Amino acid sequence: MKKHATGLIKGLLKYCLGFGVLFLVLGENWAPNGANPGIRGLLQQTPDYAAFIALAAIAATCMSIQFVRWFVLVRALDLPFTLSNAFRLGLVGSFWNTFLPGSVGGDLMKAYIIARDTPGKRAAAVATVVADRLVGLFGLIWFSAVFGGGFWLAGDARIVGNAYLEKIILVCSVLVALAVIGWIALGFLPQSRQDRFAGRLEQIPRLGKTLAELWYVFCTYRRRSKAIYTTIAMTAVVHVGFVFMFHLAVRVFPANEPGTVPEHFVVAPIGYIAQAFFPAPGGVGGGEFIFGYLYTLLQRPEGTGVIGRLTMRVVEWSIGLIGLYFFLRMRRVLPSVEEEAEKEGYGGHEPIHVGQ
Repeated sequence: MKKHATGLIKGLLKYCLGFGVLFLVLGENWAPNGANPGIRGLLQQTPDYAAFIALAAIAATCMSIQFVRWFVLVRALDLPFTLSNAFRLGLVGSFWNTFLPGSVGGDLMKAYIIARDTPGKRAAAVATVVADRLVGLFGLIWFSAVFGGGFWLAGDARIVGNAYLEKIILVCSVLVALAVIGWIALGFLPQSRQDRFAGRLEQIPRLGKTLAELWYVFCTYRRRSKAIYTTIAMTAVVHVGFVFMFHLAVRVFPANEPGTVPEHFVVAPIGYIAQAFFPAPGGVGGGEFIFGYLYTLLQRPEGTGVIGRLTMRVVEWSIGLIGLYFFLRMRRVLPSVEEEAEKEGYGGHEPIHVGQ
Protein backbone atom coordinates (compact mmCIF):
# COMPACT_ATOMS: atom_id res chain seq x y z
CA MET A 1 0.00 0.00 0.00
CA LYS A 2 2.82 2.38 0.94
CA LYS A 3 4.65 1.54 -2.28
CA HIS A 4 1.57 2.34 -4.39
CA ALA A 5 1.06 5.63 -2.52
CA THR A 6 4.68 6.58 -3.19
CA GLY A 7 4.27 5.77 -6.88
CA LEU A 8 1.10 7.86 -7.04
CA ILE A 9 2.82 10.83 -5.43
CA LYS A 10 5.80 10.56 -7.79
CA GLY A 11 3.44 10.42 -10.76
CA LEU A 12 1.54 13.49 -9.62
CA LEU A 13 4.81 15.37 -9.10
CA LYS A 14 5.85 14.56 -12.66
CA TYR A 15 2.56 15.90 -13.99
CA CYS A 16 2.94 19.03 -11.87
CA LEU A 17 6.51 19.53 -13.07
CA GLY A 18 5.65 19.11 -16.74
CA PHE A 19 2.53 21.25 -16.86
CA GLY A 20 4.04 23.76 -14.45
CA VAL A 21 6.97 24.34 -16.82
CA LEU A 22 4.58 24.42 -19.78
CA PHE A 23 2.39 27.12 -18.22
CA LEU A 24 5.48 29.09 -17.23
CA VAL A 25 6.88 28.98 -20.78
CA LEU A 26 3.51 29.91 -22.27
CA GLY A 27 3.11 32.77 -19.82
CA GLU A 28 6.53 34.23 -20.59
CA ASN A 29 5.87 34.19 -24.33
CA TRP A 30 2.14 34.93 -24.36
CA ALA A 31 1.97 38.71 -24.84
CA PRO A 32 3.13 40.55 -27.99
CA ASN A 33 6.52 42.24 -27.78
CA GLY A 34 7.27 44.75 -30.53
CA ALA A 35 7.37 42.98 -33.89
CA ASN A 36 6.97 39.65 -32.11
CA PRO A 37 3.22 38.83 -31.95
CA GLY A 38 3.70 36.45 -29.02
CA ILE A 39 1.85 33.17 -28.68
CA ARG A 40 -1.46 34.99 -28.25
CA GLY A 41 -0.96 36.74 -31.58
CA LEU A 42 0.01 33.50 -33.31
CA LEU A 43 -3.08 31.69 -32.04
CA GLN A 44 -5.32 34.51 -33.29
CA GLN A 45 -4.25 33.82 -36.87
CA THR A 46 -6.03 31.39 -39.18
CA PRO A 47 -4.19 28.06 -38.96
CA ASP A 48 -2.60 26.59 -42.07
CA TYR A 49 -4.63 23.37 -42.15
CA ALA A 50 -2.65 21.96 -45.08
CA ALA A 51 0.55 22.23 -43.02
CA PHE A 52 -1.14 20.54 -40.06
CA ILE A 53 -2.46 17.66 -42.18
CA ALA A 54 0.99 17.19 -43.72
CA LEU A 55 2.50 17.23 -40.21
CA ALA A 56 0.06 14.56 -39.02
CA ALA A 57 0.70 12.39 -42.08
CA ILE A 58 4.47 12.54 -41.60
CA ALA A 59 4.08 11.78 -37.88
CA ALA A 60 1.97 8.69 -38.60
CA THR A 61 4.47 7.52 -41.22
CA CYS A 62 7.45 8.01 -38.92
CA MET A 63 5.77 6.14 -36.08
CA SER A 64 4.91 3.26 -38.41
CA ILE A 65 8.55 3.03 -39.50
CA GLN A 66 9.59 2.94 -35.84
CA PHE A 67 7.24 0.01 -35.20
CA VAL A 68 8.67 -1.84 -38.18
CA ARG A 69 12.19 -1.05 -36.92
CA TRP A 70 11.41 -2.69 -33.59
CA PHE A 71 9.91 -5.70 -35.41
CA VAL A 72 13.17 -6.13 -37.36
CA LEU A 73 15.20 -6.05 -34.14
CA VAL A 74 12.94 -8.62 -32.46
CA ARG A 75 13.04 -11.02 -35.40
CA ALA A 76 16.84 -10.66 -35.62
CA LEU A 77 16.96 -12.55 -32.31
CA ASP A 78 14.58 -15.25 -33.62
CA LEU A 79 11.87 -14.32 -31.14
CA PRO A 80 8.32 -15.21 -32.24
CA PHE A 81 6.66 -11.94 -33.19
CA THR A 82 4.32 -10.56 -35.82
CA LEU A 83 4.19 -7.17 -37.49
CA SER A 84 0.62 -6.65 -36.29
CA ASN A 85 1.75 -7.22 -32.70
CA ALA A 86 4.55 -4.69 -33.23
CA PHE A 87 1.98 -2.06 -34.23
CA ARG A 88 -0.43 -3.02 -31.46
CA LEU A 89 2.15 -2.97 -28.67
CA GLY A 90 3.85 0.04 -30.22
CA LEU A 91 0.64 2.07 -30.04
CA VAL A 92 0.01 0.96 -26.46
CA GLY A 93 3.57 1.96 -25.60
CA SER A 94 3.00 5.33 -27.25
CA PHE A 95 -0.08 5.90 -25.10
CA TRP A 96 1.77 4.77 -21.99
CA ASN A 97 4.78 7.03 -22.58
CA THR A 98 2.67 10.01 -23.64
CA PHE A 99 0.13 10.07 -20.83
CA LEU A 100 1.23 7.86 -17.95
CA PRO A 101 4.05 8.66 -15.50
CA GLY A 102 4.66 5.11 -14.28
CA SER A 103 8.13 3.94 -13.34
CA VAL A 104 8.17 1.19 -15.97
CA GLY A 105 7.07 3.14 -19.03
CA GLY A 106 5.80 1.98 -22.41
CA ASP A 107 9.14 0.66 -23.62
CA LEU A 108 9.65 -1.77 -20.75
CA MET A 109 5.97 -2.69 -20.85
CA LYS A 110 6.54 -3.92 -24.41
CA ALA A 111 9.64 -5.83 -23.33
CA TYR A 112 7.80 -7.45 -20.43
CA ILE A 113 4.93 -8.69 -22.58
CA ILE A 114 7.31 -10.18 -25.17
CA ALA A 115 9.32 -11.84 -22.39
CA ARG A 116 6.19 -13.31 -20.84
CA ASP A 117 5.23 -14.81 -24.20
CA THR A 118 8.74 -16.26 -24.68
CA PRO A 119 9.78 -17.90 -21.38
CA GLY A 120 13.51 -18.09 -20.81
CA LYS A 121 14.31 -15.19 -23.13
CA ARG A 122 13.72 -12.26 -20.83
CA ALA A 123 17.09 -10.65 -21.57
CA ALA A 124 16.54 -10.91 -25.31
CA ALA A 125 13.13 -9.27 -24.99
CA VAL A 126 14.55 -6.38 -22.96
CA ALA A 127 17.47 -6.07 -25.38
CA THR A 128 15.16 -5.51 -28.35
CA VAL A 129 13.67 -2.43 -26.69
CA VAL A 130 17.05 -1.17 -25.47
CA ALA A 131 18.53 -1.67 -28.93
CA ASP A 132 15.59 0.13 -30.52
CA ARG A 133 16.10 3.14 -28.25
CA LEU A 134 19.89 3.13 -28.74
CA VAL A 135 19.51 3.02 -32.52
CA GLY A 136 17.06 5.92 -32.33
CA LEU A 137 19.36 7.93 -30.05
CA PHE A 138 22.39 7.20 -32.23
CA GLY A 139 20.41 8.37 -35.24
CA LEU A 140 19.64 11.70 -33.57
CA ILE A 141 23.26 12.26 -32.50
CA TRP A 142 24.54 11.24 -35.94
CA PHE A 143 22.01 13.55 -37.54
CA SER A 144 23.16 16.52 -35.46
CA ALA A 145 26.81 15.78 -36.15
CA VAL A 146 26.51 15.25 -39.91
CA PHE A 147 24.03 17.95 -40.85
CA GLY A 148 25.15 20.42 -38.20
CA GLY A 149 28.78 19.88 -39.13
CA GLY A 150 27.96 20.16 -42.83
CA PHE A 151 26.18 23.49 -42.44
CA TRP A 152 28.95 24.70 -40.13
CA LEU A 153 31.64 23.87 -42.69
CA ALA A 154 29.52 25.49 -45.39
CA GLY A 155 29.65 28.72 -43.39
CA ASP A 156 26.02 28.91 -42.32
CA ALA A 157 25.66 32.30 -40.62
CA ARG A 158 23.40 30.94 -37.86
CA ILE A 159 26.03 28.41 -36.74
CA VAL A 160 29.40 30.02 -37.41
CA GLY A 161 30.27 32.10 -34.37
CA ASN A 162 27.49 30.57 -32.23
CA ALA A 163 29.64 28.96 -29.53
CA TYR A 164 26.78 26.95 -28.01
CA LEU A 165 25.68 25.31 -31.29
CA GLU A 166 29.29 24.71 -32.30
CA LYS A 167 29.93 22.97 -28.98
CA ILE A 168 26.85 20.75 -29.37
CA ILE A 169 27.90 19.74 -32.88
CA LEU A 170 31.41 18.88 -31.66
CA VAL A 171 30.07 16.79 -28.77
CA CYS A 172 27.72 14.92 -31.10
CA SER A 173 30.59 14.29 -33.53
CA VAL A 174 32.77 12.84 -30.76
CA LEU A 175 29.94 10.60 -29.53
CA VAL A 176 29.32 9.29 -33.04
CA ALA A 177 33.01 8.56 -33.51
CA LEU A 178 33.20 6.69 -30.18
CA ALA A 179 30.07 4.67 -31.00
CA VAL A 180 31.42 3.66 -34.42
CA ILE A 181 34.82 2.72 -32.95
CA GLY A 182 33.14 0.68 -30.22
CA TRP A 183 30.91 -1.11 -32.73
CA ILE A 184 33.87 -1.99 -34.97
CA ALA A 185 35.95 -3.15 -31.99
CA LEU A 186 33.14 -5.42 -30.80
CA GLY A 187 33.32 -7.24 -34.12
CA PHE A 188 36.96 -8.17 -33.47
CA LEU A 189 36.44 -9.23 -29.86
CA PRO A 190 37.16 -12.99 -29.53
CA GLN A 191 34.66 -15.25 -27.81
CA SER A 192 37.02 -15.78 -24.86
CA ARG A 193 37.04 -12.07 -24.05
CA GLN A 194 33.29 -11.84 -24.51
CA ASP A 195 32.94 -14.63 -21.94
CA ARG A 196 35.43 -12.96 -19.59
CA PHE A 197 33.51 -9.67 -19.68
CA ALA A 198 30.23 -11.52 -19.13
CA GLY A 199 31.78 -13.18 -16.07
CA ARG A 200 32.66 -9.78 -14.63
CA LEU A 201 29.13 -8.55 -15.21
CA GLU A 202 27.71 -11.59 -13.40
CA GLN A 203 29.58 -10.52 -10.25
CA ILE A 204 27.44 -7.37 -9.98
CA PRO A 205 24.90 -7.86 -7.15
CA ARG A 206 21.28 -8.56 -8.17
CA LEU A 207 21.61 -7.37 -11.79
CA GLY A 208 24.71 -9.35 -12.75
CA LYS A 209 23.03 -12.29 -14.47
CA THR A 210 20.65 -10.07 -16.44
CA LEU A 211 23.48 -7.76 -17.54
CA ALA A 212 25.55 -10.72 -18.69
CA GLU A 213 22.62 -12.02 -20.73
CA LEU A 214 22.13 -8.57 -22.26
CA TRP A 215 25.82 -8.46 -23.15
CA TYR A 216 25.54 -11.75 -25.06
CA VAL A 217 22.42 -10.49 -26.85
CA PHE A 218 24.24 -7.38 -28.05
CA CYS A 219 27.12 -9.57 -29.22
CA THR A 220 24.52 -11.49 -31.23
CA TYR A 221 23.36 -8.23 -32.78
CA ARG A 222 26.96 -7.50 -33.76
CA ARG A 223 27.18 -10.83 -35.56
CA ARG A 224 23.84 -10.16 -37.24
CA SER A 225 24.78 -6.62 -38.13
CA LYS A 226 22.56 -6.51 -41.21
CA ALA A 227 19.56 -5.94 -38.93
CA ILE A 228 21.34 -3.05 -37.20
CA TYR A 229 22.34 -1.40 -40.48
CA THR A 230 18.79 -1.79 -41.77
CA THR A 231 17.31 -0.17 -38.69
CA ILE A 232 19.85 2.68 -38.80
CA ALA A 233 18.78 3.39 -42.39
CA MET A 234 15.15 3.37 -41.26
CA THR A 235 16.06 5.70 -38.40
CA ALA A 236 17.64 8.16 -40.82
CA VAL A 237 14.35 8.33 -42.73
CA VAL A 238 12.45 8.83 -39.46
CA HIS A 239 14.66 11.69 -38.34
CA VAL A 240 14.36 13.46 -41.66
CA GLY A 241 10.63 13.20 -41.09
CA PHE A 242 10.99 14.58 -37.55
CA VAL A 243 12.83 17.63 -38.88
CA PHE A 244 10.12 18.35 -41.43
CA MET A 245 7.46 17.79 -38.77
CA PHE A 246 8.91 20.63 -36.72
CA HIS A 247 9.46 22.70 -39.86
CA LEU A 248 5.74 22.37 -40.67
CA ALA A 249 4.66 22.80 -37.04
CA VAL A 250 6.08 26.34 -36.79
CA ARG A 251 4.11 27.19 -39.94
CA VAL A 252 0.70 25.95 -38.81
CA PHE A 253 0.20 29.28 -37.05
CA PRO A 254 1.99 31.59 -39.52
CA ALA A 255 4.93 33.20 -37.76
CA ASN A 256 6.73 36.34 -38.73
CA GLU A 257 10.13 34.67 -38.44
CA PRO A 258 9.93 30.89 -38.90
CA GLY A 259 13.21 29.02 -39.19
CA THR A 260 14.62 27.66 -42.42
CA VAL A 261 15.06 23.99 -43.31
CA PRO A 262 18.86 24.07 -42.71
CA GLU A 263 18.33 25.68 -39.30
CA HIS A 264 15.80 23.05 -38.33
CA PHE A 265 18.12 20.25 -39.48
CA VAL A 266 20.56 21.56 -36.85
CA VAL A 267 18.34 22.42 -33.87
CA ALA A 268 15.46 19.91 -34.13
CA PRO A 269 17.56 16.77 -33.43
CA ILE A 270 19.22 18.56 -30.51
CA GLY A 271 15.79 19.42 -29.12
CA TYR A 272 14.56 15.83 -29.41
CA ILE A 273 17.66 14.53 -27.60
CA ALA A 274 17.36 17.06 -24.78
CA GLN A 275 13.62 16.58 -24.16
CA ALA A 276 14.12 12.81 -23.85
CA PHE A 277 15.68 13.35 -20.43
CA PHE A 278 12.89 15.54 -19.06
CA PRO A 279 10.99 13.40 -16.51
CA ALA A 280 7.41 14.55 -17.23
CA PRO A 281 5.07 12.27 -19.23
CA GLY A 282 5.87 12.68 -22.92
CA GLY A 283 8.42 15.36 -22.03
CA VAL A 284 5.58 17.87 -21.75
CA GLY A 285 6.81 21.30 -20.74
CA GLY A 286 10.44 20.38 -21.18
CA GLY A 287 10.10 20.03 -24.95
CA GLU A 288 8.44 23.43 -25.28
CA PHE A 289 11.10 25.07 -23.11
CA ILE A 290 13.98 23.44 -25.04
CA PHE A 291 12.67 24.22 -28.52
CA GLY A 292 11.89 27.78 -27.47
CA TYR A 293 15.42 28.18 -26.16
CA LEU A 294 16.94 26.70 -29.33
CA TYR A 295 14.97 29.24 -31.35
CA THR A 296 16.60 32.05 -29.38
CA LEU A 297 20.00 30.61 -30.40
CA LEU A 298 18.85 31.10 -34.00
CA GLN A 299 18.07 34.71 -33.04
CA ARG A 300 14.38 34.15 -33.68
CA PRO A 301 11.34 34.62 -31.38
CA GLU A 302 11.22 32.05 -28.60
CA GLY A 303 7.43 31.83 -28.86
CA THR A 304 7.67 30.49 -32.41
CA GLY A 305 9.69 27.50 -31.21
CA VAL A 306 7.32 26.98 -28.28
CA ILE A 307 4.14 27.01 -30.37
CA GLY A 308 5.80 24.76 -32.95
CA ARG A 309 6.61 22.11 -30.35
CA LEU A 310 3.15 22.45 -28.80
CA THR A 311 1.54 21.95 -32.22
CA MET A 312 3.53 18.75 -32.62
CA ARG A 313 2.36 17.66 -29.19
CA VAL A 314 -1.28 17.91 -30.31
CA VAL A 315 -0.49 15.35 -33.02
CA GLU A 316 1.41 13.15 -30.54
CA TRP A 317 -1.51 13.23 -28.10
CA SER A 318 -3.88 12.26 -30.92
CA ILE A 319 -1.75 9.23 -31.81
CA GLY A 320 -1.47 8.39 -28.11
CA LEU A 321 -5.26 8.32 -27.86
CA ILE A 322 -5.35 5.76 -30.67
CA GLY A 323 -3.05 3.69 -28.45
CA LEU A 324 -5.64 4.09 -25.67
CA TYR A 325 -8.06 1.98 -27.75
CA PHE A 326 -5.59 -0.93 -27.82
CA PHE A 327 -4.69 -0.29 -24.18
CA LEU A 328 -8.33 -0.79 -23.17
CA ARG A 329 -8.59 -3.95 -25.28
CA MET A 330 -5.52 -5.35 -23.48
CA ARG A 331 -6.76 -4.24 -20.09
CA ARG A 332 -6.79 -7.77 -18.69
CA VAL A 333 -3.07 -8.11 -19.33
CA LEU A 334 -1.75 -4.65 -18.56
CA PRO A 335 -2.94 -3.79 -15.01
CA SER A 336 -0.39 -6.15 -13.45
CA VAL A 337 2.47 -5.31 -15.78
CA GLU A 338 4.11 -2.60 -13.67
CA GLU A 339 3.85 -4.53 -10.40
CA GLU A 340 5.08 -7.81 -11.90
CA ALA A 341 7.79 -6.11 -13.95
CA GLU A 342 9.22 -4.43 -10.88
CA LYS A 343 9.10 -7.77 -9.06
CA GLU A 344 11.01 -9.39 -11.94
CA GLY A 345 13.59 -6.61 -12.05
CA TYR A 346 12.30 -4.50 -14.91
CA GLY A 347 11.46 -1.47 -12.82
CA GLY A 348 13.48 1.55 -11.79
CA HIS A 349 13.79 2.95 -15.32
CA GLU A 350 12.31 6.07 -16.79
CA PRO A 351 10.67 5.88 -20.22
CA ILE A 352 12.56 7.49 -23.07
CA HIS A 353 10.48 9.86 -25.14
CA VAL A 354 12.78 10.21 -28.11
CA GLY A 355 11.65 9.20 -31.28
CA GLN A 356 11.81 8.67 -30.78
